[in-house]
Amino acid sequence: MKKTLVAMAALSTIAGTARADVSLYGILDVGVATLSHAGDFSPTFVTGAVPIGVSPQKLGTTTGMMNGGEKQTRWGVKGWEDLGNGNKAFFQLESAFSVGTGALGTSALAGSCQPGAKPYLCGAGSSNMIADTSLNNQLFGRNAFVGVSNTAYGALTFGRQNSLDLDVITATAGGYDPVNAQMFSPINFSGFYGGGGATDSARVDNAVKYSNKFYGVDLNAMYGFGGMAGNNSERNSGQLGLGLERDRFGVEVVGQYARDTTQIGAAPQANTVNAEFMDLHSFTGALRYSATDALNLKLGVQNIRWSTPTGNGASSPLAGMTQLYTYTLNPIGSGSTVLNGVKEYNVYWFGANYQATPKLKFSVAQYDVVVKAGTYAANANQSTYAPGSGNPSGGDRYTSFLVDYDLSKRTNLYAGYMHDEKNGAPVVAASGPLTFDTVGGGIVHRF
Repeated sequence: MKKTLVAMAALSTIAGTARADVSLYGILDVGVATLSHAGDFSPTFVTGAVPIGVSPQKLGTTTGMMNGGEKQTRWGVKGWEDLGNGNKAFFQLESAFSVGTGALGTSALAGSCQPGAKPYLCGAGSSNMIADTSLNNQLFGRNAFVGVSNTAYGALTFGRQNSLDLDVITATAGGYDPVNAQMFSPINFSGFYGGGGATDSARVDNAVKYSNKFYGVDLNAMYGFGGMAGNNSERNSGQLGLGLERDRFGVEVVGQYARDTTQIGAAPQANTVNAEFMDLHSFTGALRYSATDALNLKLGVQNIRWSTPTGNGASSPLAGMTQLYTYTLNPIGSGSTVLNGVKEYNVYWFGANYQATPKLKFSVAQYDVVVKAGTYAANANQSTYAPGSGNPSGGDRYTSFLVDYDLSKRTNLYAGYMHDEKNGAPVVAASGPLTFDTVGGGIVHRF
């Protein structure tokens, strides 16, 4: 039998049979965090608690176990097959989960709004710190795609995939987020900025993604199919990115549109959510520069523009949507709403990473989020729009620190701190105290 296997292997080598490879991998990240002006840690929310100040039902200082404080806890399977002549087939399936509870990664919003609760408490349910994320109980919520590539013509992938914005912030060239940690960076945590302004767009379902390099410039493009009968433009999205990556510097730009995209919110019925529909346009630009071998500087800017959704009539397919992700969607006018008017955000960040020793790294950053003054409102009626109310400007300012110490190539310790100051009524989750602090530390192991 052994001789037969050896002979077959030898013949395969001589014949040039294609090579294939499949691997299991993952990251386990768990730690402890203390949050000021916070609610309860949630046993089902993907990170355990929200570090950016979502107002809960009760306010106080709370300490609990955080999941994925630095790197999102995940496991996955990936593989590839050499098809010869520079061609390759590949796939990736990646799932987010909680080390503390073993549950799938989720926003925990479904069914969490208590009947009769004040509107700003609905996202908190029974005082748990939860919020919208791009993970909503899918088995492979982070990625699920198959693709083909050619050394000359690039790569083409099909399935659920990271947005180009999320790639730039967390993945490209090690990430353009200076403090690349979920619990200590607002642009890393929720998917809102990774989605170019809509959390549910941070990972795009039913998408085709193309990547290639032309004359040293990286080209990335993505199209998400809406799948709406009678109107192929509704619920679709498109993204285009260009990048230049060198040893000492890198620059990335991404433009996006998404028609009738959503932000989800809590609803009182089990397994149900509400959604707010809007059209989305965004632009993201990011720059990195290695001043020395040890010091890396990073900065970025993002403009986000929400507007009244294109599919806003009573006869629109949006009015008849009954499911979103793994949840039952409450219809427009019975929980779900549409944006009326225009709402615009500007986001800025800058910071640095300093590799003090081969094992010790320090990161620091400041993030500013500005909601521009405007006229906008959520309206529950899908056919008649009342004038939006005037809204003043507002904003968030975050200051973050992170220190990493490598125990080995696979394992590291980390500790972080983030301070958030809010001003103005229209900022995200502005109800309640206007300052929030998150401090904590944990351990990361890769396999």
